Amino acid sequence: MIELPEAMTIAKQMHAELTGKRIVDVVRGASPHKFAFYGPLSEEEYIRRLKGALLGETTWHGMHTLTTVGDDHILALGGGGERILYHRDEGSIPKKHQLLLRFADGDALTVSVSGWGSVFCLTNEELLGQGHIRYGQPQPLSDAFTFESFAQTFSARAPEDKTSIKYHLISEPGVAGVGNGYLQDILFYAGIHPQRRVVEIKDRQQHKLYGALISTLQRAAELGGRDTERDLYNRPGGYARLMDTRTAGQPCPKCGAEIVKISYLGGACYLCPECQR
Repeated sequence: MIELPEAMTIAKQMHAELTGKRIVDVVRGASPHKFAFYGPLSEEEYIRRLKGALLGETTWHGMHTLTTVGDDHILALGGGGERILYHRDEGSIPKKHQLLLRFADGDALTVSVSGWGSVFCLTNEELLGQGHIRYGQPQPLSDAFTFESFAQTFSARAPEDKTSIKYHLISEPGVAGVGNGYLQDILFYAGIHPQRRVVEIKDRQQHKLYGALISTLQRAAELGGRDTERDLYNRPGGYARLMDTRTAGQPCPKCGAEIVKISYLGGACYLCPECQR
């Protein structure tokens, strides 16, 4: 799943490769996938917005890459199990894909969805209406994502609130760009159990959690994302998670206790039962 470090890596590569290219052909949904989401547009309108358009800059927000299309639209990719790849020859184009863009110079871009994913072409107004993109919400590694803005999400909870820190960070209100992939290491470095109630996490631990979040995402971004994900050129990232399926049952790097797996809120969590009581 693409999260902030992967979105940042791919967006920078897309900006370098795609800026100034003109789209000459668009193929949407060549391989039907019921969990590939294209937004409210009909296929005809979707293609009309893209075909013949000149691509501008690509930036990122949270888990998404955002590419300007002509003067009025934005191609928003990411947030799920998308594989976004750049092709300089026909032979590297995958047989199954949910979006194929061909450019005037003969190069191409494909998006293939595994599990679920979004491939939206939006106006600026439509982008603001997409809650899952969290556009406008401060994102980590930006100047707007201060400790004060982070701490405000904790103070908004009533004392009797039973919401867990896992739900708080990746669901509501959520942190733009953080999903279950990086959550495990962030909570490990902060020494917090994923089921811990948000209202129990006070000032000192909030600072520790904020620091763990920033340092983990920064390190992953410097390494091009996780080693289980791929960049625009189909190369794996260099960040190996401390807490994931490959380390379950292995000794904790801090205390030596056995790393365990639990199921919680519809997904797996990996943790150290001693460091994250």
